Amino acid sequence: MRKLLFMHKLYLYVQWIIIYGVLTFTCVFSCQAQTNHIKVFFEKLNTAKHDTDSVNVYYAISKLYWNKNADSALLMAQKSLDLAQKIHFEKGIALAYLSKGVVLVSKGKFPEALECHFQSLRISEKSGMESLSGNEYNNIGIVYAKMDDYAKALYYYQQAYKIALKQHDPTGFASYCLLVNIGEIFKYKGQPDSAIAYNSRALIIAKRVKDPSSIATALYNIGESYIAKKNYAQAQIYLYEAIDIAQRAGDDEDVAYCHTSLALTSYYTGKYDSGMRYAQKGLEESKKLAIVELITKAYHVLYLTHKKTGNYKQALYYRNLEVELNDSLNTAEKQKAIRNIQSTYELDKKQEQIDLLNKDKIISQKELEKIKFKRDILTAGAILLLIISFVLFRNYTQKRRLSEQLVLQNKNISAQKLRLEELVQVKDRLFSIIGHDLRGPIHTISQMMGMIKEKDLSEEERDFWIEKISEHLTITSHLVENLLYWAKSQMDGIHTNPANFDVQKVIEQNIRLLNARAAEKKVIVTGAEIIGSETVYGDETMIDIVIRNLVENAVKFSKEGDLVTIGAEKKELSTVITVKDNGKGIPEEAQAKIFDKLSSYTTFGTASEKGSGLGLLLCKELVEKNNGTLWFESKIGIGSSFYFTIPSY
Repeated sequence: MRKLLFMHKLYLYVQWIIIYGVLTFTCVFSCQAQTNHIKVFFEKLNTAKHDTDSVNVYYAISKLYWNKNADSALLMAQKSLDLAQKIHFEKGIALAYLSKGVVLVSKGKFPEALECHFQSLRISEKSGMESLSGNEYNNIGIVYAKMDDYAKALYYYQQAYKIALKQHDPTGFASYCLLVNIGEIFKYKGQPDSAIAYNSRALIIAKRVKDPSSIATALYNIGESYIAKKNYAQAQIYLYEAIDIAQRAGDDEDVAYCHTSLALTSYYTGKYDSGMRYAQKGLEESKKLAIVELITKAYHVLYLTHKKTGNYKQALYYRNLEVELNDSLNTAEKQKAIRNIQSTYELDKKQEQIDLLNKDKIISQKELEKIKFKRDILTAGAILLLIISFVLFRNYTQKRRLSEQLVLQNKNISAQKLRLEELVQVKDRLFSIIGHDLRGPIHTISQMMGMIKEKDLSEEERDFWIEKISEHLTITSHLVENLLYWAKSQMDGIHTNPANFDVQKVIEQNIRLLNARAAEKKVIVTGAEIIGSETVYGDETMIDIVIRNLVENAVKFSKEGDLVTIGAEKKELSTVITVKDNGKGIPEEAQAKIFDKLSSYTTFGTASEKGSGLGLLLCKELVEKNNGTLWFESKIGIGSSFYFTIPSY
């Protein structure tokens, strides 16, 4: 992803001047703070007269470390937070949370970062710090943009923009931040021309205020957009200019981003040696700065470059690192945590509104009580006091009960919504398959039956059509069986009946079953030699379905003279089943869609056989139900190999 983190720095710089303009150490909040500034601040810690001054100094040191050392920045932010909480310094607490959030974003810890920014936002809204609230709206938008939730990102950017319009901003930095952030949204929505237009406007502001880091950022973003347009020559012009400015400004983070993007442009222009050098530089710099998204990007470029130059061992090494890091960033638990944080904030906002309304209501009631008390102080005072006490107690009890019910109902509604969305997807998929994949075979069988009913058919012609009907019935039967298994797994869940069985017998049985069909395409189906039985532990019926589907797929995408081999190899704790063919292979751009429930990817076989896109999804689910793993390798024109594991006996 792009360097959205820099927007924290620019926006915060303006807000800090507004909030802390009266402090004696304001001068350090420059975009070009160096080591000597940090040393000065550590000296100020020893001479600070008040705890609030120490909180502010810790925060200032944390900010100076933002683009130098993420761990040091996080440590200083935590010290600022601990001390601020100890002395109940609300403004210091809010700024410490903000700094923690900024650093956690750079480290790829998005749920934790979002929690920090919402904590800061709650305090700023409660205390009426509108400038800080605008800053945090911007920061929250940045986190959502990094999580690819562009709708929420735009919403929070708009909230920040509303506040920015109220503020007097002579530098134009607030507008600069908004332009850059919206430009990034357009880039990731696949509209690079709009992204270039917004960043070009931001570049004008940056040049007007003569801020090197903001100029470098805008140039970098424009270069990134030209990469998206595949105009690599133009992209390199902007990236070289950006890295030159960043190096002279001492902005290590800008330099790391530029090196990584130059590695990508070098790869796409065939300059693989330069690409690897830039990628290695970017990797070293991003590891030093602990910027997870840059580390992932550098791994990806190194993987592509080594693969292109034929160094497959190194390519696989960097690919594994990239996948592992991506998996750690995009787990379901993190997505759930993000949703919970957002829901908690929204519920808190609603509760604050309820509390405010209750407060207004109580004030109004007290005013009425005063009027009544003055009018009839001797006769109704005691009675009114009892009534008021009862009403207040009852309202309090009811509000508390309603609040608890609201929280519970919201949780139930969220769970039901997720389940309904899943069921709707299953229903749509079922209707799609029934409408497109079952209608065709059934209609064909009906036409063939009509042919057989013709009285003028010869015995030879009648036998021919009966054989064709049998073939289509077998194919349709397998499709229905797959469809029912998959529907059951999605709606009710499949229950396994595991037991020990000889998987070699299941393989041989499927070879005999599918040999006739393979022979029609002149494809050879054979089993690898195995001495003795191969006993595994699992549901034999499910494993049989998996093997049959994989072999049918292999035959489907093989041509005359091709060979399909099925084998079983025992490992330490499991047995690996392999179905290998030397057919036409799977295109690289389609491989990521194979196991995607939403893509419904399917294609025609070598003999124009039509598939449902359901078989491999079913295989994956059945293998995982049996505590196994399914994966594949494929190359165009060479063939495909599908593997899955079963626990050994």
